[in-house]
Amino acid sequence: MEADVGRRYRLYPTDEQADRLVSWGHTCRWLYNTALEQRHFAWQQRRVTLGVAAQCAYLTQARKELDWVADLPAQSGQQVLRQLDQAYGNWWNPQHPAGAPTRKRRSVRLSVPFPGQAVHVRRLSRRWGAVSLPKVGDVRFRWSRPLGGTVRNAVVSFDGVAWHVGFGVHAGIKLPESHAQPDTVVGVDRGVKVALAMSDGRMWNRAFTTSGQERDLARLKSKAGRQETARRRRGVRSSNRAREVRAEIARTEAKIRNRRRDFVMWAANRICGQHATVKLERLQVKAMTATAKGTAAEPGIKVRQKAGLNRAILDKGWGLFEQALASRARTTGTRIVRVPAAFTSQRCSRCGYTDRNNRESQAMFRCGSCGYQANADVNAAVNVRDAAEAAPPVTGRAVRDRSRKASCRPPTQRQRRAALEAGISRL
Repeated sequence: MEADVGRRYRLYPTDEQADRLVSWGHTCRWLYNTALEQRHFAWQQRRVTLGVAAQCAYLTQARKELDWVADLPAQSGQQVLRQLDQAYGNWWNPQHPAGAPTRKRRSVRLSVPFPGQAVHVRRLSRRWGAVSLPKVGDVRFRWSRPLGGTVRNAVVSFDGVAWHVGFGVHAGIKLPESHAQPDTVVGVDRGVKVALAMSDGRMWNRAFTTSGQERDLARLKSKAGRQETARRRRGVRSSNRAREVRAEIARTEAKIRNRRRDFVMWAANRICGQHATVKLERLQVKAMTATAKGTAAEPGIKVRQKAGLNRAILDKGWGLFEQALASRARTTGTRIVRVPAAFTSQRCSRCGYTDRNNRESQAMFRCGSCGYQANADVNAAVNVRDAAEAAPPVTGRAVRDRSRKASCRPPTQRQRRAALEAGISRL
């Protein structure tokens, strides 16, 4: 039985439990990075592809030699290696958008995975539950919703503000073949001033950062920059005070990130519940938010303006909203359609006249041909709703990515046999 739904709860460990979970989180990060480097070395130097079984054997040896690795539950270490193997599987899959696995950076965001058979969940009262973790014991969590199935895996995580526990649950959910309202279609336009505008005239927006948090972040980041400059000038390690400043920055950014995640989940839940077809612009958010500073030989232009636009796009969570929409559509039967994004903000939704001067401002649209006036984001959402479905993009970059993935795949059994017959002892 595989997990088909996720459940996430606020966890309340004691100080001793939290300290041990923090230690385990850093051990899991070290194990992931070490296993990744081991795979790189084996492939580059010996043309050997390490799998989960081989690396689990190395993990057993490391547990005998290193006490701090042995303190981590063996099941958690094995789960980390399985996650790395899944990351490689996604990279080798031409149909999957994932890139090559990368190292995990040291930060306050920690996670410790557990298999389902290693944890036990029980309910204490109407508002509280407890999860039994290996070597830690019972840890209380807020019972905000029922599990609704069998726990297949669990992840204990810390986001800089609070601890959480997430369960992968097999609930036996049967996905609907069609939506409850099959004829409803809506177009959604994502903006930098208004987060979401719908073709039916609704506009949803939310401020994720308060004015006080903006001032605090600017002050803390300036202080962290001065501390980093002084550290590099003196050639010393970071002080405890510098670590506290970085931790405070991480806590503030985690609060902003949680508000953004809450908003996009809320919006995706309502949009998919009310419409059978949702149309979005096909946007390459990663490319749109790339820096414009260029190089020393060819410096970019309007770098500060482009940086401000990048921050505005990332603040509204365009990519996160699309992910939440796809996740929710799986359970409601909603169809997600991506349409070409060209000229949707400049085209009149009434007569079809397209001109860059039609959009007088960020909020006002006035057609130069028929005189139609409307909110610019709503007009763009109507154009998105009426646009035809876009074909999957086929670019030179995508072709190169597929060839790169194919060239980096591990050798098959037939290739190994042919190499051995040719006299090569090891691939």
